Amino acid sequence: MLKEERLGKIIDLVNKRGTVKTREIAEALGISLATVRRDLNELDSLNKIHKIFGGANSIKNAQYITTEEDMTSKATLNIEEKVFIGKYGASFIKDNDFVYLDSGTSVEAMIPYIKANNLKFVTNSITCAKKLALINQNVFILPGNLKGPTESLLGPATTDFLDNFNFTLGFFGTNGIHKETGFSTPDINEAMVKRKALSRCKKAFILADSSKFGLVSQVSFSKDPKLKIITSKKKDTSYEILIKTYKED
Repeated sequence: MLKEERLGKIIDLVNKRGTVKTREIAEALGISLATVRRDLNELDSLNKIHKIFGGANSIKNAQYITTEEDMTSKATLNIEEKVFIGKYGASFIKDNDFVYLDSGTSVEAMIPYIKANNLKFVTNSITCAKKLALINQNVFILPGNLKGPTESLLGPATTDFLDNFNFTLGFFGTNGIHKETGFSTPDINEAMVKRKALSRCKKAFILADSSKFGLVSQVSFSKDPKLKIITSKKKDTSYEILIKTYKED
């Protein structure tokens, strides 16, 4: 099979299924996993598909998600990527910064790598607050109603209290990134907190592993194309990506 024909078949397969695993492509075309990975990298660079960890998403058909896993389940997904993202994200925190940390496992992954001094943190995440306290960081946790699955505090009290702060930096999680719908989450209350916190940050970053690209969740909290994404691989030229490569085994 000629390379051009093989690439065309991969594009057709991804577009037909929406999301397809690397192994499924190899079996369907009778080619090696190494060949599939090289082809997906090339097609991704040409913006023909979205390469994700372990497979690919179609760029034509957004994948809509309407459910959300709990934090324990999320913590077991794409661990290596999240560590990679967390290390890089933590490098942006400098001495004397006043930092907002959103809830989410990619944001949590930053905490062990924070090296700056004389920092102050505000968060709506129970888990982030605990981890920051364990490394003796100055942390204030926002008031609100506790959402069990994400271990985050939400609601009118949370959004109202955020008006008191002016953060130098903010780091946010997201459930979906899509060029038309922007950054999205399944919970309207969570979206409201993210939106308000973003508005209080001098500089903000989205932390997201490659699986979040091409996904659309129920509520968009930002459509700002200038919002910087810290991720493991460049996925969409609609946004400014701060990490452009990630070596997958």
